[in-house]
Amino acid sequence: MLISLKSIDLHRQSWRRWAALVALVFTAVFEFVANAAALEFTAPTNSSPIAISRDQQFVWVVNPRDDTVSVLRTGTNTVIATIGTGDEPRSVAVDPNNNYAFVANAAGNSVTIIRIIDDSPANFAAVVEKTVKTGAEPWNIVISPNGKRVFVANSGQDTITVINAVTRNIIGHVDLRNSVCNAPNHQRRFQPRGMAVILSSSQLYVTRFLSFTKDTGGRQGIDLGKEGALCRIAINTASISIGGYVPAEVVKFAPRVTGFNVDSNGDGVADPTRAFPNQMQSIVIRGNRGFMPNIAASPTSPLVFNTDTQAFLTFLNDVGTGFLTDGGALNLHLGAKNPEAGKKRLFFSNPWAIAFTTQSGAGSAYVVSAGSDLLVKLKVTAGNKVGFTVDADTTRYIDLNDPANAATQGVKAGKNPVGIAITSNGARAYVTNFVSGNVSIVNTTTDEVIKVVQTANLPLSGSLAEDLSVGAEMFFSSRGNFIRPAGTTVSTSERLSSEGWQNCASCHFNGWTDGVVWQFGAGPRKSVNLAGTFNPKNRNQQKILNYSAIFDEVEDFEANIRNVSGPGNLAAAEPCETGTSVGLLDKNHGLLIGDNGNINVAPCVVNQFAKSNLDRQQVRVNPVGATPAVDAMAALKKWVKFAVRVPEGPLDSSQIAGGVPVAAINAGRTLFIQQCANCHNGGLWSKSLKNFASPPPGQRIACELNLAALVPPAVPPANSACNTAPVTGAPVALQYISNLLEDVGSFNLGVPGQGNGIANNVGAAEKAAAGLVNGASVAPKDALGIDYNNDGRGEGFNVQSLLGVHLVQPYMHNGACESIACVVGDVGHRTGNGRFADLLDTPLKRRQVTNFVESIDAHTAIVP
Repeated sequence: MLISLKSIDLHRQSWRRWAALVALVFTAVFEFVANAAALEFTAPTNSSPIAISRDQQFVWVVNPRDDTVSVLRTGTNTVIATIGTGDEPRSVAVDPNNNYAFVANAAGNSVTIIRIIDDSPANFAAVVEKTVKTGAEPWNIVISPNGKRVFVANSGQDTITVINAVTRNIIGHVDLRNSVCNAPNHQRRFQPRGMAVILSSSQLYVTRFLSFTKDTGGRQGIDLGKEGALCRIAINTASISIGGYVPAEVVKFAPRVTGFNVDSNGDGVADPTRAFPNQMQSIVIRGNRGFMPNIAASPTSPLVFNTDTQAFLTFLNDVGTGFLTDGGALNLHLGAKNPEAGKKRLFFSNPWAIAFTTQSGAGSAYVVSAGSDLLVKLKVTAGNKVGFTVDADTTRYIDLNDPANAATQGVKAGKNPVGIAITSNGARAYVTNFVSGNVSIVNTTTDEVIKVVQTANLPLSGSLAEDLSVGAEMFFSSRGNFIRPAGTTVSTSERLSSEGWQNCASCHFNGWTDGVVWQFGAGPRKSVNLAGTFNPKNRNQQKILNYSAIFDEVEDFEANIRNVSGPGNLAAAEPCETGTSVGLLDKNHGLLIGDNGNINVAPCVVNQFAKSNLDRQQVRVNPVGATPAVDAMAALKKWVKFAVRVPEGPLDSSQIAGGVPVAAINAGRTLFIQQCANCHNGGLWSKSLKNFASPPPGQRIACELNLAALVPPAVPPANSACNTAPVTGAPVALQYISNLLEDVGSFNLGVPGQGNGIANNVGAAEKAAAGLVNGASVAPKDALGIDYNNDGRGEGFNVQSLLGVHLVQPYMHNGACESIACVVGDVGHRTGNGRFADLLDTPLKRRQVTNFVESIDAHTAIVP
């Protein structure tokens, strides 16, 4: 009997279909039986790095630097288990039956599933059942209140992975990038982040982490130019098909008046400022409202510390309906204007998480201020309205890092709080602190820290890990507590910003970016990705910094600490260092002190190419442990050098179902080498390498100065004058490394009316920040990027690194492109403004190169 091969294949397909059908039936029956006696949460659920079990007996908390999750017993407030996870756990969810815990591993692109063997407090035991790949950068995870489904926000994949919580198998992935929630420009990346599920388990809410320009009238670099977004996903937790989980609605969040005013046009009149919600890491649902703490951005010039970033609590109205609306925002900074009696004025930088003492009726809310190490207390009405605890400019805060309080000093200090969970009776708040690796336990009746529990390992004294811990504190803190030698008369706290207003992470989330184009003295500049500062394969290889190559050392950002986060220069010169020298730098701010080692005086000058800022005299930190002191600025540089992680690229089709096709990436790599590797090459994916010891040789330094920048106008100085600056610390010209700029025709790119249009023309205008010349308020001047003094130098911009570039939009110095496809689509950029032949002359080739560029991370083989 003859049987054809085609017949055999048909039989095989038939058996596969029957096997799949049987598997579906078995799964459905198994789930039905398992859910018969299942418990449910009694409130909406939300993603968080810390979670309390339904029975209130356990607190689960992730330890990102240790790759572990710890379990605290609430009855004794002690750690009873620590369990290994994947790389860099960032969020945890526990099912209501205390059977399983699910941990999202951001750097591991995975979820660790932990089976709880014994959930009795006295004999608690748990083991890792398995780890599953979900997608790139899964920063958050949440379980539905009915305990049936787990949702994972893959920020670098633009997907939501749906896991069957009963069988612990992946059902599929919801594509947000190509959904209604990312319309109209699907080339942009959605970056899903905070998540919450309503009590009925029928709707999942997902925040977009970074803001994009508004669909109508959007523009980079202005307060009214961008908006936040949230996606509502309709979910059917009975469905074992990914078709049961559908993006259904997007709601946009507009810029809001901040309550702070600034003279934005140099006319001597203070104008109201506005800010758009940004860095929306979390969302919590209470009743019919959603609450989203975020770092709102106000980039309209001038760049002034007490207006540029704001502490917004943004509201979502009509939760549970199909018609969500923007509910406005409360600026928490307004509640810090007038502190309670006996407390210092501290602003609430980087609000990151929120929790409530009650789920209905009147109560209190506590917002985590990640930068200021504070808990901000708010009043909550029965109608889900929130307000300050005292009056319109005063609200209570609890200091988690007060060295004068025995409960919060030393090893008990809570540094960089990033998550909060409150017991169902509202009596205790558990706050997890990233930098200090501990949990602060707060009595919500007395608003006092009653205990601090260490969950992450403390670094060994004298180790690199200890230096990195201090460096992380410098990066993530808006305050700082420094050693105070005998005879000190200046401040040794709040040196990192004025009154705790902001920190490095306010603009560089996790060392990456906030996606905002700010108006600096050099012009409009997007916050760069610091993961491209040092080569991850050779940490001794450094890139020249900033879009105009105006910095050559990480230590040069001392200028930002003083002049962006701090109050800026003094009105009148004061003695600096020794002798008769005077300067305008404030002795109460910044990490550098006088070069004679006198903490009571400021350095005479910083950030001059004629003088290296490496290893200068600086304030010191006393870390936990035997080490007596660590140099603060040196530790900050080490953190940037060794600890800032390159964002993971989207997983490809060989790693995960539905991943980016490998063939498309490989084809794009070949084309990239042919077209783009002239500028983007090597381990830093940029030709802009630092190949000299600071300070740079004089012939490498140039300067540009538009005549309008001088008060009064004067003749532009010769290039030799670029090496000389007055002792006041105010340079007469903007200096830069002259031979690293590349002209790709991007000056005024995407700026309407400038003849250099691209995409949606959302680029910020090429004007430098106003009001920054010798402290005088003046009209904006032209930005760096063109040759003003006709010396043949100054045209173009510093080549940026492509490491993890898919996750750090927008692109170009002025944000003209909000997607990599836009950059690749700019013929001027890809041909070096006409210097190279255009090899990407078809849409297919450009798509392939875009796929490759989006895939570049620390694991990608470098191009020559």
